[in-house]
Amino acid sequence: MAEPQTSLFDVSKLKGDGVKIGNIIAADPQLFSKFMKHLSKTVKRDDVTKKMVFLTALSAYTPEPLNLFLRGESSTGKSYNVTETLKYFPREDIWLLGGLSPTALIHDRGKLVSEDGEEISPGDRPIMPRKHDYADKQSYAEALREYKEKKEIWIKRLKNSHYLVDLSGKILVFLESPNIRTFNMLRPILSHDTFQISYKFTDKSAKQTLETQHVVIQGFPATIFCSTDEAYVQDLATRSFTITPETSVEKYKDANILTGARAAFPWDFEKDFDFLLLEGYIKFLRDNLKCFKVAVPYGMEFAEKFEVRFPRSMRDFKHILSLVKVCALFHCGQRPVLVRKGENNEEAFIIAAKGDYDFIMDLWNEIRETTETSAPGHIIKFFHEVVEDVAREANTFLVEDLTEKWNSKFQDKRSSDSIRKWVDFLCEIGWMTKQPDPNDKRRNMLQIIRSEKNGNYTKINFSEIFKLETFKEWLNKANQISEKNRILLRENFFAEGEATPENIFEKFFLYKNENFSDIHLSDSETPSAERAIEKTENLKIVQFPNFNVNDVLKLERLTTDIQDKCMGCGSNGRMDWQVTLHDGTWGLLCAECGLKLSKKLEGET
Repeated sequence: MAEPQTSLFDVSKLKGDGVKIGNIIAADPQLFSKFMKHLSKTVKRDDVTKKMVFLTALSAYTPEPLNLFLRGESSTGKSYNVTETLKYFPREDIWLLGGLSPTALIHDRGKLVSEDGEEISPGDRPIMPRKHDYADKQSYAEALREYKEKKEIWIKRLKNSHYLVDLSGKILVFLESPNIRTFNMLRPILSHDTFQISYKFTDKSAKQTLETQHVVIQGFPATIFCSTDEAYVQDLATRSFTITPETSVEKYKDANILTGARAAFPWDFEKDFDFLLLEGYIKFLRDNLKCFKVAVPYGMEFAEKFEVRFPRSMRDFKHILSLVKVCALFHCGQRPVLVRKGENNEEAFIIAAKGDYDFIMDLWNEIRETTETSAPGHIIKFFHEVVEDVAREANTFLVEDLTEKWNSKFQDKRSSDSIRKWVDFLCEIGWMTKQPDPNDKRRNMLQIIRSEKNGNYTKINFSEIFKLETFKEWLNKANQISEKNRILLRENFFAEGEATPENIFEKFFLYKNENFSDIHLSDSETPSAERAIEKTENLKIVQFPNFNVNDVLKLERLTTDIQDKCMGCGSNGRMDWQVTLHDGTWGLLCAECGLKLSKKLEGET
């Protein structure tokens, strides 16, 4: 009988004495691509959008969370991309805010704490004793005295209490433009201007009287805006990446096929074993990234070569470096480690590799124009594929010329009013100019200001900025932090021996990194009856809701007859595998269909 396997991970590696599944996943050289492949089952195309949403969400668990704007016309899949990508992240970390008012935000997301930060629960409020509950007057009097003492303490705790809204490690998703009062309250936090802000506001008490409430908001969250129409939100654009989901007929076709597949084969879209492993890995990162530090040894050389053209380039470079660090942290099990040993302490740094740089710079090339201009993708497309074409034919032209060119090239026809709005935006960002037509003052003559495609960004050749000598020089500077400082290199966190600079450089900085190699998944691939039958031969645990990479001790081969009927196929067959969890529980997997038979306490038969 074939060993149970997932479609992405080779579970057969885990048999024998038992191997930690988390280590196997963390060391998988195609881990990121496998995440994207699994996500592509429900989100077709939109590769750049999926990657940026994923990395932005992951940045919530780092010291430098990122902001992401999704801009574009309605029905392009902005909200869908976000919600599907975030399904791998812990639900308690995702806040969907939308038009939430400040009062609702505080009461829904805040907790009441005392002056020293201790949480105050409404259940801690002392309850006045009732006379008839006591056998004699003396007992009642004693209880009444204790109540008054506790009430006095309770009043003192409440006097200097405040509501605390902690955004650290949270992913804020605005599916619609945020309430302006809520946005203004959160803005200093979202802008990373200050780590903690304090507000006072009036609110109705339980007795319907107005009371002054004190609220403290702290922590930097990762934020994703799916709607950025409101002008007051645009102020954050210079502190954010801006992307637009793909708009193509091919995407729309694939999306329809996916919708049809969901209706025809709903079981193909249940949470499978792969999902549980990937979800578990995100939880592992959430719980451990705060303990990791990242060093980018090529940071100085990268900064010197990074093209600077606007004031916002300073922020963009900082955000790009943050993405490089997020990328390295995601691959923490596959990156070299610098261990610095001081006189009384020891600390380790994950070293960002060439693969992190290459991957993020390829992404930056895709999103650079929309980020630098805050322009939706369809306007960028309009400029390069319509305006530049018309400008090659005539030095000056009219809105009508652009309208005619667009409608001749694309299926989604546009009116001259729509084209005029796009032109106005391009004029605002300095890509076009307009002057009144001397022959007809009712219309404007248009002219292109720059014909260079802004997105033609030449990525800095990594081998030109970072060589073995550069790496050794960086290591030498790290070793000079103090006289009693000593550094050593390891290939990864799992490696015990020390590595040489030459070995680290050759493996992580010289050749192309394979971490992001595409695992091809045809966009035309759809579920079928044959695939549905085939799937039952693979490992599918639908009754193991608590199963994740953190919980697993081992998965080992086991052969035993079973007395209970399998919940999947109903057979009294045999068990081939046993999953053992950290909490001492274990489950058996049916050899017939791969479903979990039951979850039993250790020691039961």
